[in-house]
Amino acid sequence: MLIDRSAHIELAEATLHESAAGDFRLLVAEGGPGCGKSEFLKRFLGIAAESGAVVLDAPGLPCESGTPLGLVRRLAEHPALPDRTRERLRHAPSQDGPRAVERLCGALCALSASAPLVIAVDDLHHADQASLRQLLHIAHHARSAKILLIGTESPSGMDSPYSGMERPYGTERPYGRERPCGRGGDPLLGAELLRHPGFRRITLDPLGPESVARLAATLGDQPVDGRLGAECYALTGGNPLLLRALLQDRWAVPDTGGRAPRPTAGGPFHQAVVACLARTGTPIRDVAGALAVLGPSATPALLSRLLGLDATAVDRALQVLELSGLTDGHRCRHPVVAAAALDHLDAADRRLLHERGALLLHEQGARATEVADHLLAAQPTVPSWAVAVLRDAATQALVDDDAPAAIRYLDLACRACQEPPQRAATRIALAAATWRVNPSAAEHHLGDTLADLHTGTPTGSDAALLVRLLISCGRLEEAGRARARLQTADHPGNDPDNGPGPGPDPGAGPDTDTDGGAVRPSVVHPCPWPIASDESRPRPPSDTAAPREPWDETPGPGAAAAVWGIPGSGTSEAAADEAERRLRACPLLDGTLAVVANAVRTLLRAGRTADADEWCHRLLKEATARRSPGWRAEFLAILAEIALRKGVLTDAEECARQALACLPGRGGSVLVGGPLACQVHAYTAMGRYDDATRVLHHPVPGALFQSVYGLAYLRARGHYHLATDHCRAALGDFLAAGRMAQRWGLDHPAVLPWRTDSAQAFLRLGERTRAARMITEQLSCAHLWSDPHTRGVSLRLRARVAAAPERPHLLTQAVEVLQRSGDRLELARALADLGAAYRSVGESIRANNVRRRAWRMAEECGAKALCDAILPWQAMCGGDRPDLPGRDQGAGLSESEMRVAILAANGNSNREIALQLCVTMSTVEQHLTRVYRKLRISRRQQLPKSLIGPVGTPATDRRELSSL
Repeated sequence: MLIDRSAHIELAEATLHESAAGDFRLLVAEGGPGCGKSEFLKRFLGIAAESGAVVLDAPGLPCESGTPLGLVRRLAEHPALPDRTRERLRHAPSQDGPRAVERLCGALCALSASAPLVIAVDDLHHADQASLRQLLHIAHHARSAKILLIGTESPSGMDSPYSGMERPYGTERPYGRERPCGRGGDPLLGAELLRHPGFRRITLDPLGPESVARLAATLGDQPVDGRLGAECYALTGGNPLLLRALLQDRWAVPDTGGRAPRPTAGGPFHQAVVACLARTGTPIRDVAGALAVLGPSATPALLSRLLGLDATAVDRALQVLELSGLTDGHRCRHPVVAAAALDHLDAADRRLLHERGALLLHEQGARATEVADHLLAAQPTVPSWAVAVLRDAATQALVDDDAPAAIRYLDLACRACQEPPQRAATRIALAAATWRVNPSAAEHHLGDTLADLHTGTPTGSDAALLVRLLISCGRLEEAGRARARLQTADHPGNDPDNGPGPGPDPGAGPDTDTDGGAVRPSVVHPCPWPIASDESRPRPPSDTAAPREPWDETPGPGAAAAVWGIPGSGTSEAAADEAERRLRACPLLDGTLAVVANAVRTLLRAGRTADADEWCHRLLKEATARRSPGWRAEFLAILAEIALRKGVLTDAEECARQALACLPGRGGSVLVGGPLACQVHAYTAMGRYDDATRVLHHPVPGALFQSVYGLAYLRARGHYHLATDHCRAALGDFLAAGRMAQRWGLDHPAVLPWRTDSAQAFLRLGERTRAARMITEQLSCAHLWSDPHTRGVSLRLRARVAAAPERPHLLTQAVEVLQRSGDRLELARALADLGAAYRSVGESIRANNVRRRAWRMAEECGAKALCDAILPWQAMCGGDRPDLPGRDQGAGLSESEMRVAILAANGNSNREIALQLCVTMSTVEQHLTRVYRKLRISRRQQLPKSLIGPVGTPATDRRELSSL
């Protein structure tokens, strides 16, 4: 179907009439591949045949372009020729000399004497040279014959500057194999055409947007609106063949929402592009392939240098591609077009183009990422100059928050490094980038770097980054060893065995490091950037002094403790203020993750729970926007800690689960220690011991217990053991965590309350003296730390070892302090202990009221274990009936009778029961009478022991609640 070709048909008909009047005519219809040349020729030949002309047609075939006289032979055997003419030409087509040409000319002139003759050759550019010379000879020697010679060709015809050139860019073709390229070899053929007085050229331009819409409506048999027509034009450039194929793609997907379909590799559109390219010359296909390789970087000058073509040849090829609807200026119209262009290049050609393109772009000063992408595609060949470019590209990619691209660049740079120091520095950068998306793989890169320190020692900022990353992983001892080795490398006279130790001396004071220098009393290590990169972060006042910049030097072991710990001489208020100042000043970067994360933890430890929650959500949002799942895992784990501190167990479990989901291959990263610990804490408090067991059975990396993240894991596992009556195992975990914290300079009650944890285990084991000593040490360590949570827990446990008359006072203090902390679960525990303390001194009514409040608070937290410890009071408050051993002994009792029976079994008098249940003594007596009758007993002492719960005796109460 022809659209917008009526003027061209009319011109062709006029030319036919002129030739029928005895004036030889030459007509060439030129257009890009797929633009309707063959359709146009077919339509015209039908008109010519209807007018009475004899039509001889034969297409130019690429397979015959090297066969002399192949085209003439097929014309001479055309079925439209009379038998006499065919017999006369039987031997002429096999010869290429003057006599053969004369014989062919005479036969055709004789045939045209009786009727106009039309000789049509589709795809002239594929015809062989000998046939074209004979047809041009006829045109010049039979000017009065009634003959019209009409043909079609692509714009790369005889007048092309590189027509017939088998190697358009010389004998030193930079890549690829030789391919046939049609009727080359005689650039004078185009000039011969132009010299003929009867020569005319018709140009079949691509369709315009409106014509595309009309053709699409006709082919699709449905109306096409302006938007769809514009989209189709943008994809096809007005090429009818491409438009038909695009519509076939649409028919394959019926519901496209009124939009143009998206072409796919291997689909009709892709096949049509391949067909268009196949009908062009080799140089044009090479230019198309180079366009696809260079992408947005392509320019005519760069294409010329890349392919070795002169500028005129490149410009001509670009014109052909644009007329074909395949390109728009210097870019492919669609990725499918680029893919089809690359299909014409074998893998070796593509790699060579990418390699040469990378070098040319680098010489032109292109962006490092553009050059690096070509280097990636040119693998495995990587020139030595590429390492610096790849590292620059990785830096830019990280600025753009494209960590996967940075990892690809640095991985290739590592393989291209020749010198060990350069390889070590590049691997450190690779570890930093990888930490954003896969902490496990990052730790593997760090391990390789540490193993190779004796052969390749990084220096300067690379060395500092190595130590910083080890600190971020919580591997403080390895950070100390690496720092010592790096210092030895910088000062060869030093003995590495006498250098700084692997970490802080456990016996050193809290404000000194093993080098004898004072540790700056800061909760976080400073960073050189005065403001955050995120606009959402508050900026400090303009007169705020910029922080000191010790990141310029390699951080020492003392700095490691400063990042993860809390200065022993600081108060909670001062530490929290310092932490918030650092959060406002320090951006979230690869080398500052531990600094920022532990500043948030410091806010939490200082009792600023709301501030910690706000900062953590802000940082989590930033990590998400910057596409860094490794960072997301870190902040989700902190949110889980915050939820635990609030006593919201379900939120803690959910945040921990999300954190683990962000860690691919999570079994290999020490970072799992934090979220796994939160899950164990939450499941244990919920009473879901099977789930906690499953979490603890999950494999963890061996390096976890050489990392700060292992402290939280050991503590959580210890509380699980305590809750499941494995008190010795729990004590072992608590003491091991304490020894590690002391060794690393992190022995602070707010960082790791291992002493109060151990005290609980000692109490369960009956070792009250050792428990009391641990609690006293804890309180003495935290004499300046005014965090209400730490002080409240310590007071609650101190009451456990105090005399009975002192307990209510201590626990009342603990409750008052914990109310300010925001930890509802710990407050519920303190209230439960306070209720037991009141009962031990005979204040039953106050005891029951307090424990009712404790149970309700525990239920809100989801702490089933604590609720179970207060279970008889739950039943008395009207909750679910207790699921006690031997419950069948109370079968048949109503809820009211069960409440009275439980209180009576726990030693309450009838008067106390009446006061607690707000009923009359007569009502209590009636309930008890029914209870006795149903249970077939005669007195209170015969009540089943299964009804006696933790409220019954102080000893039982202490045993049940000490595990919480």
